[in-house]
Amino acid sequence: MAVFTTYEAIGNRENLMDVITNISSTETPLFSGLKKVNATGKYMEWLTDSLATAATNAKVEGADYSFGTISPLTRVGNYTQIMNKPFQVSMTEEVVSKAGRDSEKAYQLEKATKELARDAEYELINSTVSAGTSAAARTMKGLLSWITTNVEVGSGSGSEALTEDMFNDALETIYAAGGRPDTAYVAGGQKRAISAFTTSNSRTIDASAGKLVNYVDVYASDFGMIEIVYDGFMSASVVAILQKDMWNIGILRPFKSKEVPSIGDSIKGVVEGEITLIAKNEASSGQITQLS
Repeated sequence: MAVFTTYEAIGNRENLMDVITNISSTETPLFSGLKKVNATGKYMEWLTDSLATAATNAKVEGADYSFGTISPLTRVGNYTQIMNKPFQVSMTEEVVSKAGRDSEKAYQLEKATKELARDAEYELINSTVSAGTSAAARTMKGLLSWITTNVEVGSGSGSEALTEDMFNDALETIYAAGGRPDTAYVAGGQKRAISAFTTSNSRTIDASAGKLVNYVDVYASDFGMIEIVYDGFMSASVVAILQKDMWNIGILRPFKSKEVPSIGDSIKGVVEGEITLIAKNEASSGQITQLS
């Protein structure tokens, strides 16, 4: 007699776990970590200034004053950028039995919110500025476009490995310009390179746990303590070194969800907001570019 197996059986229930697994990173250190301030228009402006270069200053006794020309303030700004994530779910999908979630609408709303935060992180770092038109979206100037004063390029070959000397040269350049850097944002490869620095970091054995400590979250430099922050949206060929309190996020419209009127058999929604990046003075920070 032939054995009746699952290969011939009809009607066996499927083995579908009641869980949804998503390992996409939801970490947004720049978007989450910078101070938020209110914006009141689509073009947000602020003023910057600098001191005159230090020079010899010795005057003849009894001499009259000599008055120079006062330099005006510099007026800079950035455009707010509209970002959204729409979603649409059929009424049938909302009510049928589903694995891993009770409400498709709620699940898609949560997913759209996370995706929009990831988009915001990417744009805050990489966006290039555009005033926009009635037919083209306006875009903010992102972090890497803002930093122009203190840029280290190593040999300029475009494939140079980050070294401790290069990192400290960048810190020195920023410090000399008046900045007081405290945070470096890096992708994975540059995070590993910094962890391999030797002079300012010790590698010790944790006897109780039997582990070799081989990572750097804070780098002790001649120019202060620098927090090393992994950011998956930072260019792999760049190290961005910031004086963090010199950067803000301007919020014209906070990210919010809303339902969109539907004329069909579906539920429509969107998560939307409008933000910009404020560089109070970009010379307070710097970047190392063209790294391998």
